[in-house]
Amino acid sequence: GQFIHRKGFDLLLNAWEPVSEHKNWKLLIIGGGELESDLKEQILKSKNKDSVILMNFMEKSELIKYYKASDLFCLLTREDVWGLVVNEAMAVGLPVITTRQCVAGNELITDGENGYIVDCDDTAAATNAITHLIEYEELRTKMAKNNVAKMQGQTIENIGKSHIKEIETFFNE
Repeated sequence: GQFIHRKGFDLLLNAWEPVSEHKNWKLLIIGGGELESDLKEQILKSKNKDSVILMNFMEKSELIKYYKASDLFCLLTREDVWGLVVNEAMAVGLPVITTRQCVAGNELITDGENGYIVDCDDTAAATNAITHLIEYEELRTKMAKNNVAKMQGQTIENIGKSHIKEIETFFNE
């Protein structure tokens, strides 16, 4: 993702701080941008800085490997017109934690069934959601299966047909 204020990476790091006590878990943040030095500084100041890995932006063909190696996905955005990364994470079977400010989250996530929706500045709720998914592997597996099933019909062709249908409905009214 872009390391910009609205994407909420600082919020994610704040939410991760209490979670990082789960020693065998790591937070992987991939991206780049204007706030990279601020994020690095925030990581260095954290009590469990070794539990956070910051990686440079990468192409989708490379990024998919990291999605597949992950156990859950968090996007604590302050504002997102859609948030395509939510679709991508769901398609590979990751439970998703995102905010009410993420349109994709509002459209695709059913709280407790395939992920969690939290208020963007409620890092305690994000911490609780992350911790809950870490502690309950069976729930992560259930959410993963729900997300894969939900995304199977979300092909470009099907989305295009849906848009055409909506446009036709609009003009026929």
